[in-house]
Amino acid sequence: MNEEQLIKIELLKNLLVAHATGNGGVGDEAEYKVLRRELLENQRIAGKLPRFVMTCRSLAEFWGVIKMKSPNYAGRREFLRQEFDPLLTMLESESRTPSDASVSATVVRISSGYIQETWQKALERRATDPEGAITAARTLLESVCKHILDGAGATYDDSADLPKLYGLTSRQLNLSPSQHTEQLFKQILAAVRQSWRDWARSATD
Repeated sequence: MNEEQLIKIELLKNLLVAHATGNGGVGDEAEYKVLRRELLENQRIAGKLPRFVMTCRSLAEFWGVIKMKSPNYAGRREFLRQEFDPLLTMLESESRTPSDASVSATVVRISSGYIQETWQKALERRATDPEGAITAARTLLESVCKHILDGAGATYDDSADLPKLYGLTSRQLNLSPSQHTEQLFKQILAAVRQSWRDWARSATD
C-alpha cells in the first residue's frame, strides 16, 4: 500500500513541478484532479499533503499560488521539494521496514479498533516524531498485553506498567522461563524477557 501511495505522490509532485516550470501550461488537468482526489480520500495521507494540494482544485488555482512563491524555476522546484519531502520521507521509511506488512496484517486480525489505531499512529510518527512513535509503541504493547489478559480471563491492575503486564502475559502464553525445564528454552526466553525489559525501561525514561 505504501509503494502505491509513494508512486501517486511522486506523480503528483512531478506533475506540479512540470506545471510550475512551464509557465502554467504544461500539467495534465485531468491527471491532477484524479491524483488529488485519490490522495485526499486516504485519511492517513490527506492531512499530510501540502496545503495547496488541499485547497487548489485545479492547476489554474495552483498556478496562482506557485507563481507567487518564487519568480524563477529553481525557487519553485525547491519550494515543492520542501513541501512534499515530509510525507515522502515518512512513506519511504515505512516501506523500508520489512516487518510492517506482516505486523499490520496481524494487527488487523485483532478485534480491537484501539490497537489498530495505535499501531497506525506509531507508523505515522516513526519518521517525523520518533519520541511520539516510541510512546505510541509502548501504548500499543500495553494494549496488546491487556487484550491477551482480558481474553484469558486473567486479572491485573489497570495501573500496572509495561514490564509487569508483559510478565503476566508471558505466563499466560507459557513464555516465562520458569515454566520450562529445558535449559535451551530457558536461555532463549530469559534473553527475550531481558530485551523486553531493557526496551520497556528505555521507552519509559
